[in-house]
Amino acid sequence: MVEKAFVGQQDGEEIQLVLRRHHSVMARGLVMAGLVLAISAAPLLVWKLQWLWLVFLAGLLLAVIIAFNTWIKWYYGVYIVTNRRVRQQIQRGLFHKTTIDVYLDKVQNISYNISGLKGSLLGYGTILLRTMAGDMMMTKIANCEEVYNQLSQIAQTTNDNYEQDENDQKD
Repeated sequence: MVEKAFVGQQDGEEIQLVLRRHHSVMARGLVMAGLVLAISAAPLLVWKLQWLWLVFLAGLLLAVIIAFNTWIKWYYGVYIVTNRRVRQQIQRGLFHKTTIDVYLDKVQNISYNISGLKGSLLGYGTILLRTMAGDMMMTKIANCEEVYNQLSQIAQTTNDNYEQDENDQKD
């Protein structure tokens, strides 16, 4: 039996790409953790009271929790592109995950957009998969143009294989 790389992987399904959002999406959470740490350490610099170490330790613990939560959301928020579908897994903390699948034979159009100075400088953008049922928006994808080209190629190959299978069934 073939070992599955992710939960829900189907028989004969091969992973083509695994994508994460650009690491800059963690910036807000890490800045927040730094602010909590700075605010909790500031009283120690001003007053030399013994109990202020407890405030600092509580702030340190809170900063670690904020940073860990930010990393969890980034690391486990992933796009898995297989030879059949694109799976979007969005992690919103330790206990909340959303999964959306778009089958490549249903994709009508793929487009990408790199907007703003930050997106241009850091090299990330948005990829949009359009289907009859709805759209899948992949935001802040690193190397957006390269990923778009790879995704277009995978979708084209999938559609060619799907059409070939339909023609074989008709014969």
